Amino acid sequence: MARLSNTDQLADLRRTYTGENLSQAVPAVRAGELLPDATTAAQRQLEAKVLLAGCTAASMLQLMPPASIIRPAHAFKTVEPGEALKLHLNDRALGPLLFELLPRTEAGYGMGVAGLRHQQYRRSAELTTGDAGVVLVGVDEHAWDLGMRYVRWMHEFRGVEYADGGGSDEETAEAATGSALLRRVHLWHDASWLRALPMGTAWFVEWAGGPAEDEIGERLAHPECGTSREITLRRTEAPTEDVDEAMRTYPWPEEFVSAVTAAEPDQGSARR
Repeated sequence: MARLSNTDQLADLRRTYTGENLSQAVPAVRAGELLPDATTAAQRQLEAKVLLAGCTAASMLQLMPPASIIRPAHAFKTVEPGEALKLHLNDRALGPLLFELLPRTEAGYGMGVAGLRHQQYRRSAELTTGDAGVVLVGVDEHAWDLGMRYVRWMHEFRGVEYADGGGSDEETAEAATGSALLRRVHLWHDASWLRALPMGTAWFVEWAGGPAEDEIGERLAHPECGTSREITLRRTEAPTEDVDEAMRTYPWPEEFVSAVTAAEPDQGSARR
């Protein structure tokens, strides 16, 4: 068997954290970006908020037909860390993610990311605050429209008062940690679900099933791809009993029962 080159070995290492394929990871490694962190405070803030939104959106995916807490549910399939963070979403995750991120006023409280706006490209969409942004790979105009159809239904269902604005400008504590976790989120792809929350000077990360705490701890402590951020880890056992019938009666419109609400993103690089 041919011995892997140093570049291939480093690319495989990066892929453990990001979920990329070789065509995505190798050029980044060759360019000297083994697993870079966000370089500005604004970008770290946005990425931390995206991670929080992704965890909440995944909870909604478990309610989508056929409702199940046994089936793994994650918003993010692949992350491409770089100067511009590129996200590949799992099936049906776009609508729930947009609902959590786009600014709105609900029950008198600003929610979502204040000032976040959308820029559409041919094969991708960008969510940007002006001084920070993330690219949603494979989200073309049609996929975006389907995702927004879900958002509008949720606004009506939840009684959102002001959908085109509002939002919260509150900063997320220890945003650099949340950003670092998002860029390494594939470490938990075998878990049933993932929760991540800022708590004081650290972040608390909990997951069900999948990798052991020691394994994640070793990955996060890796000298080249890990992070020195303070993170508390807790693994729980994966659920063995599925949801009760009450959870299966969530009042989904027919379009979210019979059709996928977001196109399956491709794995190529975004082309603007």
